Parts: sequence; structure tokens; C-alpha cells
Amino acid sequence: SCRARLAMKDIDGARRDAFAATVFSQNTDPDALMCLAEVCQASKDTMGELQATKAAIAQYQRLEDEYSKPMPGKDAVARAEAAKIKSNASTVKRELGFRIVKLERELKASS
Repeated sequence: SCRARLAMKDIDGARRDAFAATVFSQNTDPDALMCLAEVCQASKDTMGELQATKAAIAQYQRLEDEYSKPMPGKDAVARAEAAKIKSNASTVKRELGFRIVKLERELKASS
């Protein structure tokens, strides 16, 4: 819903949806946090985008750690799915790290 509202240029509605998603997930859903970062980006809120992106990285790290643990007794399909989730979390974290560097540069230049 957040991204749909962003596509319709309804930034206030997108912000409400993203905020609600982060509250309902108790800030543990990295996708909700990324949606909030996208809303902040669309509204030119660099500090908010930076904070949401850092929070998302922390949740992707949690996923990566969780799916790195051994899975005794699980079948090959479950282990393959865990490896896929772990790999995706690692990739997204790396990409977001580049975004954080850019945002920090922007904030430093504007102060």
C-alpha cells in the first residue's frame, strides 16, 4: 500500500502506511523500513531516510544471522530457502551501505 501510494504521488498517505507498517511490525520488518525510507526520499527528508535505512540494515543483519544458523532436521528445500534469504539479506545490506554513505555525504554538505 505504501509503494502504491508513492506511485500515485500520495506522499502523506504513503507516510501513514509506512509508519503503520513499522509500528505493527515493531520495527522488525526490513521491507516496511525500506518503504519508510522511500517515502522520506520522496519527501526530501534526508535524515529520516538515513535513519530508516540504518534501521532496515539492522533488520537485514538480523535475518542474515538467523538464517546462518544450522538447521538440523530440516529438509533440503528448507535449507535452500534459508540460504536464499541469507544471500538476499546480505546483498541488500551491501546496497544499502552505499546508500547510507551517499546520504551521510549529502547531510554533511548541507550543514
